[in-house]
Amino acid sequence: MRVNFNIYKDNISWDAFIHQLNSDVLLRHVLVKGNVVDRNIDFSYCDETRQGKIINSDNQLIGSFSTSF
Repeated sequence: MRVNFNIYKDNISWDAFIHQLNSDVLLRHVLVKGNVVDRNIDFSYCDETRQGKIINSDNQLIGSFSTSF
């Protein structure tokens, strides 16, 4: 599956191919490529729209992601 990541700070975006969609995989990609310092990141995802949110430890929206096959 292909995941498109968008981090709002510094307008960073990239695509990644992953085999399994889970928070550990998403966190690894965001920490490596997203220039994000906070390791306490949470993810929410809607199966119907294939859209997700990236939220920091202060409960602020810091980015988004979407999936495609």
